[in-house]
Amino acid sequence: MSGDSGAKPPFANAPGPLPLGDAKEQARISKMIQKVNQANTPPPGLSPEQLEEFYEAAKDDSDVLKPFPNNTNPTTGEVNGPRGPEPTRFGDWERKGRVSDF
Repeated sequence: MSGDSGAKPPFANAPGPLPLGDAKEQARISKMIQKVNQANTPPPGLSPEQLEEFYEAAKDDSDVLKPFPNNTNPTTGEVNGPRGPEPTRFGDWERKGRVSDF
């Protein structure tokens, strides 16, 4: 890019993900992705206060890592243990998407 104002970034012509074999399934997934992106993307031109309101309204109350009442797991009775789903449920230790085998 030697001063050419119309130059494209080096990744502009990079290939995208490979399409699925079934065109109907590909269209369904593309629509689903667009719907999620539109729902989670604030409209342009919002003030910081409006952005904060947008993201506050989008918060989900089903946070699996929210603290247990009195810091005690109601299912197991464990005190001060890990929050959320049981980390050993698949035979290894999983925490926030990272897995360690014993």
